[in-house]
Amino acid sequence: MECCRKNEKDSYVLGLILLGFLLFASSQVYAQSPVRVDSFYMPSLGKTKEISVILPSYYNPNRRYPILYLLHGYGGGHADWPTRTNLARYIKDLPLIVALPDAEDSWYVNSAVELRDRFEDYMINDVPHYVQRLYSIDTSRQAIAGLSMGGYGAIMLALKHPSRFRFAGSLSGAITFPRAMNDTLRPAERALFPSLQRAFGERQNGSVNAHDVFYLYRQTPKDSLPYLYLATGIQDGFRGFLPAHRAFTDLLRTYGAAYEYHETQGAHNWQYWDQEIQPLIYRMRAILDF
Repeated sequence: MECCRKNEKDSYVLGLILLGFLLFASSQVYAQSPVRVDSFYMPSLGKTKEISVILPSYYNPNRRYPILYLLHGYGGGHADWPTRTNLARYIKDLPLIVALPDAEDSWYVNSAVELRDRFEDYMINDVPHYVQRLYSIDTSRQAIAGLSMGGYGAIMLALKHPSRFRFAGSLSGAITFPRAMNDTLRPAERALFPSLQRAFGERQNGSVNAHDVFYLYRQTPKDSLPYLYLATGIQDGFRGFLPAHRAFTDLLRTYGAAYEYHETQGAHNWQYWDQEIQPLIYRMRAILDF
């Protein structure tokens, strides 16, 4: 009888130990909902904005994760990628944090017209500071990518701040701008003109040149540039995008920059971006080594 009581007591103690371990573990590694939406005050803009963040399925704050800053296009916002693509499913098993900021129709630059619209400062200072304060980030493995306006923004920011990012990706990037900002003959291009003028001011001023990817890549030694990944659809409705990609990647090749470029079937739409974000992430994983 004493033996049975002893076994019961031992089992009870073992159960308490196991429960304690599980509670401790759950406080360190825990399952996450696919997307969380935070809001924070942005000193560069003087206002509060929302940001979507996707954490790994089992996030461990004691581990440092690579991060992808994924940018939206013109007319979009921080919720576009999570709600209009299967992004969360594509990355659910990856040890990766994805931050999706809301930059309005800013073209990701400090406006040449509205001094309060300092969206480049927001992207380079405010967003990383906020994300790194809340989450465990490996700052040696940072990437940036986006679509359309965000594709332009990702390449432009990576070229202006090459030590910040190891990888920059663009899908259907609007890299024709700002150099072609006055060439807005078709309705789609005309709709962009007010935002372009607000971002860059008048044609051929200093702000235009300082944000032109055709100029920026030459300002950094080729070996110090991040890896550049560009893809665009052959049926893209913006007439200048395809030839601009061909011209830009020809320059990168001549310069000796590390890059890859893909022309694939598709238009300027979410079906294309949902398809092409997958190989972009695959290549990013190889470059960031995770």
